Amino acid sequence: MNDSHEKKINRNLVYGWMTIVLILFVSYVMEVLKEQRTVTYLVVFMAFTTVPALVVLILYLRKPDFYYLRYAIVGGYFLMYIFVMITGSTTMVFSYILPMLSLLVLYHQPWLILVTGFGSFIVNIISVLLRYFRGELNNSNTKDVEIQLALLLLCFTGSYLATRLYDEIHRKNQEYTHQLAERGRDIERMTLQTITTIANTIDAKDEYTRGHSRRVSEYSATIAAELGLTEIEVSNIRFIGLLHDIGKIGIPDSVLNKPGKLTQEEYQVMKGHTTSGAEILKDIDMIPGLDIGARYHHERLDGKGYPDGLSGDDIPLIARIIAVADAYDAMSSNRVYRRHLPKDRILTELKNGRGSQWDEKCTDIMIRLIEEDRLPKINPDADNEAIQQTATILSRVIDLAEDRGGEAPEDLDELTGTYGRDRGKIAIQHKIERNGTGCLLIFDIDHFHKINDVEGFMVGDIYLKTMVDQIRLLSDNQVISRFGADEFVVYMPDAEDAHAAEAIAQHFLEKVHTLAESDQRVNKLSVSIGITEVATEKDRVMVLYENANKALYVSKQRGGNTFYCHQPINTFADDPSDHAADLKHLVGVIRNREHYKGGLIAAYPEFGKMYEFITSLAQRNQMKVQITLFTLVQNPGVKASLEEQNRVLDLLQKAIVDSIRNVDVITRYSNTQLAILLMNLNEKEVKTVINRIMTEFLRTYDKNEFTVHYDSADLSK
Repeated sequence: MNDSHEKKINRNLVYGWMTIVLILFVSYVMEVLKEQRTVTYLVVFMAFTTVPALVVLILYLRKPDFYYLRYAIVGGYFLMYIFVMITGSTTMVFSYILPMLSLLVLYHQPWLILVTGFGSFIVNIISVLLRYFRGELNNSNTKDVEIQLALLLLCFTGSYLATRLYDEIHRKNQEYTHQLAERGRDIERMTLQTITTIANTIDAKDEYTRGHSRRVSEYSATIAAELGLTEIEVSNIRFIGLLHDIGKIGIPDSVLNKPGKLTQEEYQVMKGHTTSGAEILKDIDMIPGLDIGARYHHERLDGKGYPDGLSGDDIPLIARIIAVADAYDAMSSNRVYRRHLPKDRILTELKNGRGSQWDEKCTDIMIRLIEEDRLPKINPDADNEAIQQTATILSRVIDLAEDRGGEAPEDLDELTGTYGRDRGKIAIQHKIERNGTGCLLIFDIDHFHKINDVEGFMVGDIYLKTMVDQIRLLSDNQVISRFGADEFVVYMPDAEDAHAAEAIAQHFLEKVHTLAESDQRVNKLSVSIGITEVATEKDRVMVLYENANKALYVSKQRGGNTFYCHQPINTFADDPSDHAADLKHLVGVIRNREHYKGGLIAAYPEFGKMYEFITSLAQRNQMKVQITLFTLVQNPGVKASLEEQNRVLDLLQKAIVDSIRNVDVITRYSNTQLAILLMNLNEKEVKTVINRIMTEFLRTYDKNEFTVHYDSADLSK
């Protein structure tokens, strides 16, 4: 029974008793006026009735929801009952009143009904005996007494039986209510766990915002509690805070994780997370205001926010609370474009934005919480076990959806039963994000076009199926995708590093060689393999594919039927042949691209556009074209951050732009490489340009974390 219900029962009982006392007082006053009672009797009666009633009233006023107040009411009423029974002549009336009041007060405690009934019966017996000894009873007038005792016994027996029945119903109702409450708490926990998992998924798009949604949720709930909102409202705001950034799930990673300043177009894309988030949440009515928090948490009090430019009180309170919490977490956390701000700087920013950017009351509370160090301490690695279990369950569901749902006919290659290119990229990326390590391998049949041309496509299909069957035997925990006619990309999480992948590739080639010797249908089967290592769960599948493709190019150049591993460029274990392989691969790619209508500035990987423009210009003017590939290499013993790597690459790019001519072209080749095309320069002039670039770079970069390597080739040959 909850407090509000207990308070209501106590109020009704106290008021009911006061009403009875008042009625009796008026009745006895009338009897005193009629000289049927004495004033002394009235005073004694009021002492027996009013004093207990006042005591109970005081107890009620001090604690209205006090459960045991009902026993004080019964005890006080019983005193009044005893007095009336002994001194009065209205015993029959009170024989009815007391059991009814007892039933009302003690309706689910049968043993108290028995105690009260037994006491009442004893009092009535004493009253009868007193009347008998006074000579008031004889054989002719005992009928009333017999009826009185019979009714008294009947009333209490009936009350006892009714209370036993109701007590059983009450207990079952309590159990059912408890089960419902527990089920409600389970649903709330599951809801919180699911929402937290969704929030973690959103935050996982950017390692710098890990735990952001959860921190904003707890900060918002703390502010709401300080504002005096109800417990339910605080709980709702906690949920709303968890999902305020759900719209970011649709923002491209290239925009979300960009280390530099966003362009105007990119900023417009980023702002769209508010409206898309509201669109996702608009039909969920289990938690009021979910879409409001997502849509309006970037509005400003001065009307300069987005998406709707609301101002002042037009911005919902939920959004004003989350806006302050969101801003504080943004300032106090490391981001891809800057480190967290110191405490004094954060307080200054909050005070400067109070009343213009953020709500005054919410900002004042946030400032006070910071100064008093009362903000919740959130540890992103300390999620409770239930949340981790929910995340595990959801990930398994996702796994099944990917593994089974991906096996729909439209997603699989009809011949080999492997993923197609588009579905394969998604499956491999998900697998990488869950495992974080492993290797990516590209398997390519040597001289496959010749096999198709000479022996026919049906024989070529046998070669393909045979190779895929052998790949499947390598591991049970892998993803295979057909990227080209005879090119299969395989992600192997169990290959912990490049050495393990090389051992797997060596074993595979030995099996293929044995199979080619024993099976005349595939006697020309020869396979080249390119390998690259997965460093972290943040690695992107197409970047890994490009690296493995460069390694595959080296394998092909070596005559095929072998493997080569592309070492990570940003490690100190640098192999010079890697850079040569990168340059050869780049030359091969841009020469074999389909025709593009190009422009002067090209962005990786659109090498074809760049090459098409340059070669057309060179052919018309009979000019020579040189290509140079610059590679950023991390020095031994250094572990620089991604932010620092991007900063150094930007310095190198600026040095190149400042050193080349308007007719030359620069493009990014990978996350650590830049390529330039130089027009109509001889070998000596190319070296002069490179020296100028390196001089300018070293002038602006004064640390010793990275070294720049470069290789050149003549595209005119």
